[in-house]
Amino acid sequence: MSSEEPGPEQNSEVTPPSPDEGPPAPGVEEPVIAPPEEVPLGEEYEELIEPEEPAKPRKKRKHVGAIIFVVIIIIILLTWTLLSPKIMPVQGTTYVDSATYANLASFNGTRDTWAGTTTWGISVSGPTSAAVNQTISIMVLITKISEDPGNFWFRGTAITVTNVTVLDSEGTILATMGNRSDLGFGKAGTVRLSFPHAGDHTLKVTAQFLVYVDMRIGYLPVEKINIEPLELEPIHIG
Repeated sequence: MSSEEPGPEQNSEVTPPSPDEGPPAPGVEEPVIAPPEEVPLGEEYEELIEPEEPAKPRKKRKHVGAIIFVVIIIIILLTWTLLSPKIMPVQGTTYVDSATYANLASFNGTRDTWAGTTTWGISVSGPTSAAVNQTISIMVLITKISEDPGNFWFRGTAITVTNVTVLDSEGTILATMGNRSDLGFGKAGTVRLSFPHAGDHTLKVTAQFLVYVDMRIGYLPVEKINIEPLELEPIHIG
């Protein structure tokens, strides 16, 4: 028997060598694959985030409203202080005992308030005789006899005469204050009247005045004082 030997066509298939068979044939280079380039983490974020614009310096806001408010308060305080009534000077009993300013009647009384303690003097003057239908003037003068302010912030008191009224012996109103005046040493209210009948007339007079306390800044009204009817010396009408 004869055996068949493989022909050339059957030997044309070549099996590639396995990796375990050793290095590749000389002269054949394997392709080199470069590792991926690493990008720093910071550069990735810099590409994604837009750069911030530099902050513009803020302009300081002028507090115009606050300045105006302070100026208004200062103006009010100055006006309040300048318009405060002039403090009445202390006169003692000079005008209460005066034969000129107190020839018809006089009175003094002490008042205690939160502003201090003050003794006021009331002096009534006028003619003791007049003709029928002759106009006469009766003046009520209010002076300060003594004063003790309540504390350092109270400089003293001043007054405004608000009313003076002359009554007859039965309490009927005959006349009211025609004008008031500041004599420097005291405040006065004047009443003018006349008598249609002759004879001796016994009159009464009442007065009212508003007391102000003058402080270091400004002033405040304290109280309104009403003087009870004072009986006057008889006035002879002939």
